[in-house]
Amino acid sequence: MFRRLTTHFFIITSRLFITCGLILAVAPKAEAQEGGDTFEAHVGHGKVNIVDFRRSPNSGGLPLVFRIEYKTFESVPSDGFFGRITRGKMTFSLPRQNNPEMAYDKTASIAARLTQGPAFGDAVDYQARELAPNVFEVHWKEPRGGDTVTHVEDFNRQELCTNITSINRVPIPAAFDSLDLDNRLDNPKLFPNGSPVAKGDFAFFSLCGTMSQSLASEKVWENQMHMLVYESPQ
Repeated sequence: MFRRLTTHFFIITSRLFITCGLILAVAPKAEAQEGGDTFEAHVGHGKVNIVDFRRSPNSGGLPLVFRIEYKTFESVPSDGFFGRITRGKMTFSLPRQNNPEMAYDKTASIAARLTQGPAFGDAVDYQARELAPNVFEVHWKEPRGGDTVTHVEDFNRQELCTNITSINRVPIPAAFDSLDLDNRLDNPKLFPNGSPVAKGDFAFFSLCGTMSQSLASEKVWENQMHMLVYESPQ
């Protein structure tokens, strides 16, 4: 009888110990999920975010560095996935040099067209979704330039990755239907030269890089990097 009671005692205490351990393990994680700063705290309040992809293996040696200024921040109700959602308006600037300013030459190399010419960029609507403490998925569409952009921005590491898809330059026949097996991009009657998306020159870019935030009033982009700031028309 004593041995049986002892066995039951150890089983009960072991289960309690395991349960308490699970509670202690989960509780800090739940706190951590709620412990990150808001997206606005990272890039709002007069800050700009300078993203730099120049060291990415896929950069092709291009001067891929951009200035992003988030203008407005609106918290929207959660859709039940991941964390907080913020929407608003932002402006980005391409690395057009200001010292000295140079005229834009449409026939020049892509590197020259990125860096030479008047201040250039766009003003767009964005959405930022919290994935983990201080980690956000940010995406937007560029109606004027034709690009769609998705960032994953990690403010713990000050690193980000992006996928950018540009506008398709191959005409799409009216018979094309992505849900019809006989009329997709691999139909040689519709696309005699093959799927434009499968080609190496299709405009899809996957890049990783670094970020840095500073106050717009410090003019890091203008005075230290010697770039022009694009201001969206009112």
